[in-house]
Amino acid sequence: MRRLRFGWLAALLLLLPLTGCWDRRELNDRLFELGSGVDRLDDGSLLLIGQFMLPKQSGDAGGGNKPSYLVETGTGKTVSECLLDQQLKLSRRITRGHRNNIYFGEKMAKSGIADLMDSVTRDPDSRLKSDIWVVKGGTALDFMQVSYPLENMPAIALSKIRHIIGKKTGNSLLEILIEENVPGSGPTLPAVEVVYDAKLRKKTMQIYGRAVLNRKQGLAGYLNRMESAYRLWITGETERIPITASAPIGQGAFNTNITRLGSDIRTAVHDDRVDIDVDLKGSGVILESLPDSDLRKPEVLRAFEAELNRRVEEDQAAVIRKAQKELGVDVFHFGQAVNRQHPEAWARLDAKWEQAFSNAKVTVHSRVKIRRIGLQGPPPNKP
Repeated sequence: MRRLRFGWLAALLLLLPLTGCWDRRELNDRLFELGSGVDRLDDGSLLLIGQFMLPKQSGDAGGGNKPSYLVETGTGKTVSECLLDQQLKLSRRITRGHRNNIYFGEKMAKSGIADLMDSVTRDPDSRLKSDIWVVKGGTALDFMQVSYPLENMPAIALSKIRHIIGKKTGNSLLEILIEENVPGSGPTLPAVEVVYDAKLRKKTMQIYGRAVLNRKQGLAGYLNRMESAYRLWITGETERIPITASAPIGQGAFNTNITRLGSDIRTAVHDDRVDIDVDLKGSGVILESLPDSDLRKPEVLRAFEAELNRRVEEDQAAVIRKAQKELGVDVFHFGQAVNRQHPEAWARLDAKWEQAFSNAKVTVHSRVKIRRIGLQGPPPNKP
């Protein structure tokens, strides 16, 4: 009898943890935000845009033609005021724990995003593994109203596109926080644009490249897709890059995919003048060759290889020159290399690195080897 009583007591104690979440809010009272945007209005106030997932009704088998998301806005002088104004229009509590993407309009980015970063990193509902985007030539509101047929939530489409083309996702927020501690470096963010397809007569979204911010976190300009890829080659943040070059023999061009990328940065400081030598390495694979050339011949392959390296050096030098003269921001971690290789000189150059970087002499050397030419020598059906 005593054992039976002990058994009933143990059973009752085990039932206590199964009483349910009495101090938690039900899912039916929550509204999940998967993307948000911020614009700067003409009067200086902020416009906060949220893209929320609409819950499906129990009777909707496939959702029909009903939209799967809701876009709502809020205005105020700070992000917290905007969020309160937004919440007053919604019957369910905003939950931001699943937010993957944050979009800044171009005007907002030009005015500086430092204050906004405080609200993002301080909010416990924000995810550090989020992507922050700049809408090139437009507003976050216009972008977040563009429909995307392949995804129920347009706000998450860019993360999937970025993943497909080989870019890391969920890291641009961490990148900008890390770049703040890189000596002399200016942060960059992925840039997106809304384009109009005249043939299909519709608007769509596409990744443009990178938005370059100065050290005060204000927008300085943009790098397009190829310029961004060349930058990542120097900083060691990409695994492959496709390059098209003119054929050295015959008419046409050839396309290569370069992998096993590597870079070496060497610096020299003479008073306030800085010399930078960039050495690039990689292995190329021929993806397409249009001229009537047999790549199985060693002399032909060497000619193609020399033309590829000439193209890489020319394009990379143009990207660096654009960062020096047009953007005025070191996005290649050259300042970090100077600090590491010449710490005493860096103590003198740190405060005026933007000017020193703009006047620096940068030399690029490319040593890419073509390792594979594909499954054939000359193109088929050509003499």
